[in-house]
Order: sequence, then structure tokens, then C-alpha cells
Amino acid sequence: MSFISLNKSDGWPNALIAASVGLLGLRILVAANTGLTDDEAYYRLWGLAPALSFLDHPPMTGWLIAAGRAVAGDTPLGVRLAAVLAPLLGTVLLWRTTKILFDRTIAGRAAWIGLAMPLLAAGGVIMTPDVPSVLVWGLTGWAMAEFYHSGDGRWWLAVGLFAGLGLVSKYTNLFAGAGIGLWLLLTPANRAWLGRWQPWAGGLIALAWAIPVLLWNWQHHWASFDKQLGRVAAGEGVTYRFIGELLGGMIGLLGPAVAVLAAVGLWRAARVARRDLGSPEALLLCSVLPLGAYLLSHSLHDRVQANWPAPLYPVMAIFAALAMASTGRLVAGLNRAALPLGFVLSGLIYLHVLHPLVRLSGDSDPTAQMRGWAALAAEIEAKREAAGAGWIATSNYATTGQLAFAATGAPVLQLNERVRYGHLPPVPSEITRKPALYVELQRRAEPALLHQRFATVRDLGTVTRADSNGAIDTYSIYFVADPSRPPLGPD
Repeated sequence: MSFISLNKSDGWPNALIAASVGLLGLRILVAANTGLTDDEAYYRLWGLAPALSFLDHPPMTGWLIAAGRAVAGDTPLGVRLAAVLAPLLGTVLLWRTTKILFDRTIAGRAAWIGLAMPLLAAGGVIMTPDVPSVLVWGLTGWAMAEFYHSGDGRWWLAVGLFAGLGLVSKYTNLFAGAGIGLWLLLTPANRAWLGRWQPWAGGLIALAWAIPVLLWNWQHHWASFDKQLGRVAAGEGVTYRFIGELLGGMIGLLGPAVAVLAAVGLWRAARVARRDLGSPEALLLCSVLPLGAYLLSHSLHDRVQANWPAPLYPVMAIFAALAMASTGRLVAGLNRAALPLGFVLSGLIYLHVLHPLVRLSGDSDPTAQMRGWAALAAEIEAKREAAGAGWIATSNYATTGQLAFAATGAPVLQLNERVRYGHLPPVPSEITRKPALYVELQRRAEPALLHQRFATVRDLGTVTRADSNGAIDTYSIYFVADPSRPPLGPD
């Protein structure tokens, strides 16, 4: 079926199903045949021993990785299985939510736009906290749409359930609750629900889901909250140089044509909501305004990471679909370009992941993290055996996760930030009393840390991680022995 059929109200679901299944197969292929990113390798350690929560994020990512490994083994596909499958449900949710709020035609457009977003190409094969975060944000939005359409107060219980799942997925999902609160205060009819039991019961359900995260933080001196709130407070004074990065990242992950359509649709929705606060457009705007306002505010003093706006993208697809119904030469041209351009960009992402199309310098190519680890681990293992070392020491979570997954043949233990690994079984002291081989990215190596903890520190030079296109990164190697204090923390 050609893309022009998006303007018809019949026939498109079969094509959408076929496209979704085809893209699932492509995601499986890419996910199974590429190495892990640094963050994925670290999150895999969460899946080895799921816990109430973790330093960097709530626990859902670790839980899903554990489930994926149980199905597909300790493989890249096992780590990523939830990420590969999530877009299937996400597309259904996007279509259903849009159909409830508007109509079948707009729902079809929104679903196709979602499939064509480069964000889905990247997010559909990389397992990060954004996977459950975006999915349960979509579930929350769907439940709100069902309530909006039916007026049945029982939907508040589902809203609370899904919002609660968001609280164990990523702290960003607090903004989903803020959007619901904003919508409740918007009109007298909405505020009337504050006098009924269902929204409050839904809120209690959501808070109950947050108990694991609260317990973990209480047990660990609120370390996770301190880390995330530190991001809010960090940064420079007011500056405008990060706003361009934020907008540029969103344009790239939405696709240029979709980004323009989404901006047009957002503007039109704002005009409708201004006239009618009870409109579905007002509900959509409330769902994105709190997070959008935070991201804009954060960009005025610090960099916004490209993945942070991820929960906004499905609603951006709806705004773009609304704009596609507009008339005018510009919109007509964007309509023709949006899906082909999105799918082409997504295809290029997959091609580059499987085989680099260009060599980018420094950290500008995140896919470089996924290559060269098996050969590097083999070289490190040979050096470890030659040196008579019993374990591998590191000082950064990325190196720790990657070498642990690459199976060096010896325990891989990070010397510092031990709060990251409290969920794992305690390390026997007989291991850390043995000599070790310290391996760390050259620009992150910490010789001073080694001298603080070991009486014997000997520089063994460097090793290089490379792929078929050449060197990627250089790693410092040190032989360390005779601990002068417990090697594994406290920091």
C-alpha cells in the first residue's frame, strides 16, 4: 500500500501490521548482531541480580533485562529483547489513543509517523530506561484518553497503575503525573473529579509502585535522588547555546519533515485549546507541557541529552498527523516527504550500526561503543595471564560493563563508586588480595587512585580497541598488587 492511502479510512491497518512485523524482524537482526553500548553493558549488570532500584535509575530496566536474558540468553538480543518488542505495543497505543481523541484517519497517520521516526530506529534496538519510560508514558496517555472519551471513573485506576509503572521506569515520568495534575486543574468539569474517590485511588496505586525506589534510596542515603537532583542544579549561568542542541536533536530524531509538521500541529492545537480547554488538543498539550517546560529551562544552563525528550515523541507524532490534514503547498510537500525521509534516515542508522558508513572522531559517534570489545578483551586476557593477575580493575562503569560482558575470564571490578554494584553478590576478599590488571580508557585513567590503594603500581603501556575502519579508543594498562587498603572502596 502506498503512503497516499493514509488519507483513506479503510485498508491501512493491514499495511500497518505488515510494516510493524517487518520492522520487528529488522530490529531483531540489528539487535542480535551488534555489540552493546556502554550504558547497555552497565545495565546488563542490573539484570544479573535485579534489585529494588539502582544508583542511576529506577529498577524497571534491570527487571526487563533479566526477563530478556531468561528468554534469549546472555546475548545482545537477550539484553535488548524488551527494546525490540516495545515498539509493537507502542504503535498500537499510539493508534488507539489518537483514534479515541480524533478519528481513524488521523490515528493511521500518527501510527505511520511513529514507525518512521529515527527515534524508533535507535530506541528499538538499544535497551535503556527510555524503553519502559516511553512505553508506560504511552500506556498512561492511552488510559487518560479512554477516560476522556468515556467519562468512566474506573479508568483512573488504570491511569494510576501505569503512572506508577513510570515511577519505577525513569524519574522523568514524574512529569507525566504533573501533566495529569495540570489537566485536572484546567476546567471546572475536570476539577470536579478531585471530589471523587477514583483519582485519589489511582494516585495511591501510583505511589505504591514507588515504594521500591523509596526503600532503596532510604537504604543508600538517598544516593539516586542526590544524583538526579544534582543534574537539575548543575550547569552554567543562563546561556542560549544549548537550546540549539536541544532543537537540533529533536529535529534529527523526529525526522526533519515530521519535526516541521509537529511544530505546525502543536501551534494549531494550542490555538484550539485556547478556545476550548475541554478539547482533546488541551489534553495532549497538558501531557507534554511540564516536561517540555523543564527541558527548555534546563537547556538555558546546561546540555539536554538527546534521549531526555523521548516521552514527548509519540505526542509529537499526533501533532504532526493533525497538521497533515491542513491545506497548503508547504504542508502537502511535507506530507509527501515525511514518511520516506523518516524511513530512509532510520535505514541509514541501521546500516551505520551494522557497518560504519563514515568514521566520526571522538565521542561524536555513539555506535563506536558497540565495536571491538571481543578482540580487546582477548588481548587484555593474554596480558593478565602473562602478568599473573587474578582480576581486572577499572574505575568507570562503562569499562566495567563492557569488559564483564566480553568475558575476559576473570572478575571485572570497579575500584570506586561501589554503590553501583551493591545488588551483586559480595566480592570475596581472597580475590581482591591477588594482583590485578587495571584497565581504563586512557583519558579516564586514574593513576593517583591506584597509588592510594596499592603499594605496587607498574605501567604496562596501552592497548587499542579497533574495528575494520581502524582505531577507536586507547586504554591504559597497569599492573597493581599489595593492597595498602581495601581495593574496593569506599571512595
